[in-house]
Amino acid sequence: MSQSHYEVLGVLPSASQDEIRVAYRMRAREVHPDTATGMRSDSSIQMARVAEAWRVLSDAKLRKAYDSERTGRPAEPLRVAQERVAHVSVARGVFPWRMISLIVVGVIGLVLVLNLLSGPAVPVGPDGLLQAGSCIEVNANQLAVEVDCSGKHSGVVRSLVGFDMTCPSDTQPIRDRQGMGIACVVTG
Repeated sequence: MSQSHYEVLGVLPSASQDEIRVAYRMRAREVHPDTATGMRSDSSIQMARVAEAWRVLSDAKLRKAYDSERTGRPAEPLRVAQERVAHVSVARGVFPWRMISLIVVGVIGLVLVLNLLSGPAVPVGPDGLLQAGSCIEVNANQLAVEVDCSGKHSGVVRSLVGFDMTCPSDTQPIRDRQGMGIACVVTG
C-alpha cells in the first residue's frame, strides 16, 4: 500500500499548516533531484510525491476531502475537490498594447492635423533685451533701444561686451539702454 500524504511529509494528521509547510520544505530539500545526496534515480519520483502531498495538504478544502476519504467518512470525494480546484482559472495581467498604440497613433494624427490647420508662426516683436542680431535705434540719450527689424533702424548688434571691453574696429560701440553693457553695432 502506498504512503499517505502525511507519511510522505513525515507529519501527523493533526499537524498545523505551519508544521506541514516546514516539513514540506525540509523533505523537498532532501529528495529534490538537484540536491539529493547520492543522486538517486528515484529522487524525481519522490519529489513528485512530496509536491503532490504539499498541494493537497496545503489547501484546506483538498485536505478536508483527503482526510474524509482516508477515514471513510462520507464527504466530498477528493477527486471532486481536485476537479473543482482544477477549474479555477487565474487571470493574468495583459498589457494593453493595442489600446496604447491606438492612443499614440491618435495623438500623432492630432498633432499633424493641428499643424496643418494652424497658420505660419507670427514673428515675435522686440522684447527690449539686446542680443546679437537685434536691430536697434539710438535714442536722444545716445542709448541703444531694440526695435523691429522690418521698420527704420540704425543698425544691427553684432555682439554685446562688458563696460570694460572694447568693440571690434568695424563696429560702433553704443551703450545698452538697460545698462547691461555695450552693444557693438554694425551700421548701414
